[in-house]
Amino acid sequence: MISVKAIFAYLLFALLATTLFLILRFPDQAIKAYVDGRLAAIDPSLNMVAKTIRPALPPGLKMIDVDLNRDGVRLAHFEDARVSPDLATLLQDKKQFRFQAHIADGTINGRATMQGVGPSGPLRVEADISEIRLEKLDAIKTKVPFTLSGALKGRMTHDGARAPMGMTSGLLTVPDLHITLKAPFFGITDLVMDKTEAEFTVSRGSLRLKSLTFDGPMLEGKITGTIELRHPFEQSRLNLTGNAKPRPELVARLQETIPQGIVNTRTLGNRGLTFRVRGSIDNPDMSMR
Repeated sequence: MISVKAIFAYLLFALLATTLFLILRFPDQAIKAYVDGRLAAIDPSLNMVAKTIRPALPPGLKMIDVDLNRDGVRLAHFEDARVSPDLATLLQDKKQFRFQAHIADGTINGRATMQGVGPSGPLRVEADISEIRLEKLDAIKTKVPFTLSGALKGRMTHDGARAPMGMTSGLLTVPDLHITLKAPFFGITDLVMDKTEAEFTVSRGSLRLKSLTFDGPMLEGKITGTIELRHPFEQSRLNLTGNAKPRPELVARLQETIPQGIVNTRTLGNRGLTFRVRGSIDNPDMSMR
């Protein structure tokens, strides 16, 4: 008669063997191909590279050292990412997954809903963003005339069923945003904003800035308009308008640097400065009125 210990040993061996088989024979390339297909449905120039893709408990996938690329240029590097299915939806047409990723000292948590089994089926993603350091994001390190630093937070959604190739929308905020200009603008090289908030949508290769508001010890204002997205990103075309009201400290500095006749510095602090921005991100053309 086989003892209980022997039965337990056989079961344990079978469990270990199955686990090893899953790890050694895990279809990471097939999963990568599926993810790339999903990314291509959003933007054909996107692809993902992960150092490792392995199963995890509770049931799900864990990826280490994940790079999101566009046309061979890295947009973002994730230290790790985890995807877990909602088991109750696996046999349904609409399948739901939860995900978490660590990037630039911050986190992204969210939920994805996929319809159908192919990479071109409708996809909806909702994500909460917390404490992501702007200065550590590869997408920010482009050939632009300024650098940004601060902790990004907010919420973003992508709805693949809306507009061609879907629509992405979001509301993002950055407390204590620090802007450093690579070339001085009327003697100004650094600006600090106590709060910056951007509400936007992206569809059909165009970013619509519904509202970009900023408020700091030296400056407050609002910008609206569109950015026609191009590759590389710094060649994207700008069509923005805005108004900025300098605080007394900045007004005093501008009185020393702005040539007489360009603007009335006496009314600048009350009425503000209305401006338009055209050109490209790497070579903007600003006009004031």
